[in-house]
Amino acid sequence: MFAYTLFLHIPLNCWGLLLLASIIPFLLGLLLGWLLRSGLVKRIKELEEENKKNHDHWTAIEKDHVALKYEHEESLKELDRAKASLRNCEADSMVLRAKLEQAVHPMESSRGASIGFAKAAPGLNYSILFQQDNLQIIEGVGPKVEQVLKEAGISDWQKMAESTPESLAEILANAGSAYKMMNPTSWPQQGKLAFQNRWEELVELQKFLDAGREDQGDMDSPSKIEQMALKILGFSNNPEDLKIVEGIGPKIEELLKNAGISTWADLSASSVDRLKAILGEAGESFRLADPGTWPQQAALAAEGRWQELKDLQDRLSGGR
Repeated sequence: MFAYTLFLHIPLNCWGLLLLASIIPFLLGLLLGWLLRSGLVKRIKELEEENKKNHDHWTAIEKDHVALKYEHEESLKELDRAKASLRNCEADSMVLRAKLEQAVHPMESSRGASIGFAKAAPGLNYSILFQQDNLQIIEGVGPKVEQVLKEAGISDWQKMAESTPESLAEILANAGSAYKMMNPTSWPQQGKLAFQNRWEELVELQKFLDAGREDQGDMDSPSKIEQMALKILGFSNNPEDLKIVEGIGPKIEELLKNAGISTWADLSASSVDRLKAILGEAGESFRLADPGTWPQQAALAAEGRWQELKDLQDRLSGGR
């Protein structure tokens, strides 16, 4: 009641002052709010512009990264092509050197292919002649087995080296009964020696083997990898080396020679029935061999038709 009475006693000329006093804080508040809002909007715009610049910057960096990655991949491909070209040049050089040596110092056929090989390619790095995905350099692995292994993921020497005889045996067993009798015990070791470029050790090991089985080789005949290299280098192999025929190992070679089949010419002139009879008389383990293509292979070798022989053997497995 007192306040109401006091309010009524305020002079009229003071109302303007009171109203002004009330409006000024309100206006000051509006001004302050506007200033704050303007600063905030300006700051937001600055941050948005900065964010856009950063985004554009990182987008450019990402594009540069993709471009550099592509250039790097292309450089690696070009390097691989250059390495392959270098290997081809080295192989061609080796072939020419071998043929020159052969022309200057003709081989005596009776002394055998291994002597000619030693003359023509001393200390040969077989990686010049063979790609790492060529599993057929492994004693015991033919074209069909190579296909089975590659379908199972054993694609090169390194993968072979990392495999176990048990895993390889399982792969062969799953491929069918024709592959179950193969013995892959030495295959990982051969793959390891090839992958590590330990060629002299691989040659010695293969001379100790026959179709991948240990202690079956004669230690004198050229190893499988030597025989394959001889074909690539274009040598005329020893006509008494029957093991050049797909399907013939040291034991069968000895068996045939005891039966009077001593050269490629003898073998090419032999009938398949006679060869089967010789194998059958030698025992159960020899009856599994299939001599159906042996005379044909021997005829191609005797005539020096190496490319045809290679093409034929690429289609065979164990002579079949």
